[in-house]
Amino acid sequence: MNFYGGCGMLDTQHVDFWHPEVDSTGWDLSGRRMNKDVISDEVLFEVLENQATLDAVRAFLRQKKLPHSASSWSKMIETRLAPALSNKTITTDELIGIIREAEEHGKKHVRLFYFPDDLLDDLKSAIQEDAVASWAKDKGHPGTGEYVFAAYPESPIVAEVRVGDGEDKDALIVKIARTEHRRKRGVLTEIDGRQVYVADRVPFRAVDVLKVHTNGLVEVRLNPRTEPPISYSGTANSVLSQVNGLLDASQIGELSLATAKNSFSDQQKKQEVAENFELYETQHKNDRGDRIQSSSQVEQGGILTSDVMTKVIKQFTVDDPDAYCERVRVSYQFGKVKKINAILSDDTNEIIFTAGLSRAEYDEVLKAILEVNSEE
Repeated sequence: MNFYGGCGMLDTQHVDFWHPEVDSTGWDLSGRRMNKDVISDEVLFEVLENQATLDAVRAFLRQKKLPHSASSWSKMIETRLAPALSNKTITTDELIGIIREAEEHGKKHVRLFYFPDDLLDDLKSAIQEDAVASWAKDKGHPGTGEYVFAAYPESPIVAEVRVGDGEDKDALIVKIARTEHRRKRGVLTEIDGRQVYVADRVPFRAVDVLKVHTNGLVEVRLNPRTEPPISYSGTANSVLSQVNGLLDASQIGELSLATAKNSFSDQQKKQEVAENFELYETQHKNDRGDRIQSSSQVEQGGILTSDVMTKVIKQFTVDDPDAYCERVRVSYQFGKVKKINAILSDDTNEIIFTAGLSRAEYDEVLKAILEVNSEE
């Protein structure tokens, strides 16, 4: 599959602010979860709620043939998970297993890169199981297939290194966990006769994921940042640098999504694109710096079903060879019911997924976007 659609080499000068010094930990090679520190139920449920979806937890309980209905996280924890954990019909490690998979998909800023074709043979050799295991050991990282769960690590840690990801049996996965802080919704409070909104600042477990495919595609899936400094391109480059010694990150180029953006907003292609996608927002620009933004309501079927919106876009783009689409917001039809929202941002190689997804959902929508990106 040609997923490139126009690429540029990585700007290594942009690594400007976050280069994690990851902790090393002693490993017990007999286990799957290496650190057996005691985790309170409260913290476990807190991380589970932040990382996973109710659908994933319902599916887990259903598979265990346990009661699984719950309309909210509070109900799920109070009536389903806490009693089941207390009477040992489910275990802490099983819930951590849900977190382990959920933290990899959705609610991510995904930056796409690629290795040049002439380096693919070297790439395939480098991410063989034995080579990865040796590299991980030298770095003090978990052994391949092992998992370190730290709810709120004091400093960034490599939580997992493995070869294999779902159907991608030969892909390399590296995960870095760290603690961020987020503000809860403010509560109106009276202090010294004045009413002010007070928001608690609480810890949040954030996980960045690096996935290297044997076809050269590289994904850097970044948890959304909430506190400055925020530079997703700088953070992506720092994550890529974690594989130095195994792979040469300086050879990685940015994968442009320009073809996908233009295809999504191209009226001439609306039938083939609309088969799986609906377009809700676009931003077009030309070389003079002129911009137009177009949006349409979900209930109306998106921009491509609107005669007014398509005429506006056409008027801006058709007679201007320098006009192009720099940002789109689309939804992908997954199955018969679910729609998955994705934003192809004005950064050349970024897709933003705003909701938690399963591995199957994430893999399918990413594949569909890359297929649109490969069509000229």
